[in-house]
Amino acid sequence: MSDASASVLNPRTLLPALTILLLGPVVMANYWPDGNGVDVVGYPLGRDFINVWAGPRVAFAHGLWVLSDLSAYNAAISAEFGRLLPIHGWSYPLFTLFVFWPLAQLPYFAALAIWTVGLFAIFARVTLSQIEPATRPLALLLLVLAPATLINGIGGQNGFLSAVLLIGGVLLLDRRPLLAGVLFGLLIYKPHLGIVLPFVLLALGAWRTIAAAAVTAVALLAVSLAAFGLEPWRAYFQEIGPYQIYLIERFRGFGPTMMVSVLSGARTFGFSQQAALAVQAAVAVPVVILAAWAVRQTAEPARRAFVVVSASVLATPYVFNYDLPALTAVILWQLCSREALTPGRAILLLLAWIAPLAAMYLNRWGLGVTPLVLMAVFALAVRDAAAGRRERSGLAFSRMPALSGASAATSR
Repeated sequence: MSDASASVLNPRTLLPALTILLLGPVVMANYWPDGNGVDVVGYPLGRDFINVWAGPRVAFAHGLWVLSDLSAYNAAISAEFGRLLPIHGWSYPLFTLFVFWPLAQLPYFAALAIWTVGLFAIFARVTLSQIEPATRPLALLLLVLAPATLINGIGGQNGFLSAVLLIGGVLLLDRRPLLAGVLFGLLIYKPHLGIVLPFVLLALGAWRTIAAAAVTAVALLAVSLAAFGLEPWRAYFQEIGPYQIYLIERFRGFGPTMMVSVLSGARTFGFSQQAALAVQAAVAVPVVILAAWAVRQTAEPARRAFVVVSASVLATPYVFNYDLPALTAVILWQLCSREALTPGRAILLLLAWIAPLAAMYLNRWGLGVTPLVLMAVFALAVRDAAAGRRERSGLAFSRMPALSGASAATSR
């Protein structure tokens, strides 16, 4: 391949340009500021942060029943902002009210800044820990400009937090199994992103991590039950959960353009909900089995993370483009490796990198092919794990001794 061709295929050159090209129309149509702190659609800037900030305020002021009453909830949050807002629904488990409460005591935009910048800083720290110090400035620039990063930043989303819990847990699995379990347990705030974890942990025999995750999850539920009682949880499962399922089945509006699951891909091609669920299951089952097998083929934490992250986004029917910062992180580790990328690998990584934005166009056009890219990435992760290559100084994997220095045999 010529130098010119290599330059064109170099993801480090193409990624920022493609991101800007794809992001512009999305921002102009959906997120562009329209004055007075709201966007062109009528939401306050950082629209998905509304739940994080307003949820605890209205729940503790008016009662938790407000969260499960769509009309009452929207009236209450509109009152918090002093203007009628487009419809917005509460979707988080009730124990998150305790976590979000401190942010809810701050002015909205101050809380939004802490949520977005603070969580990104932690996410960047975890991601860059697996990259050589000399390469970190470039890696940080790419991470800031990544589609998944910008989508989370513009939309006030929670993808940075999910990525830290998932990737951080895998990286700490051997060295600090109890802390890894705590991180996995906290991921119960979005349980659909952790579908693969129980199978992976069982395959690894990570009993201390499993115990820590279970204790953490049970503790969160127990504290919320003690504080709120059973009735709010009953309403949560009878009202909030079914409403989220209804939105998926309805598959209309802006939300489906952001979905990247196998189920959503099938729906864009005209599959019924039942048929799409069957396709989702047909993909998820072998993915879970392969992931549980692949993590046993390598002791390198970052290779395991590559497998777990790529499997997680395929196994769940409910995953959005803002849930992909974790995938961005494992891709970045490869892009910042000294090891030369083959053209095929470079193209695949490029497609996966821009997938959070590209999916919004493709889904709208009825071409939900993003899951095919995610399948190819998962196949690559499994192949890399199965190759069992020794760690070399030129690789970006397992750089941080504190995360990867101990053997699995002595820590589980």
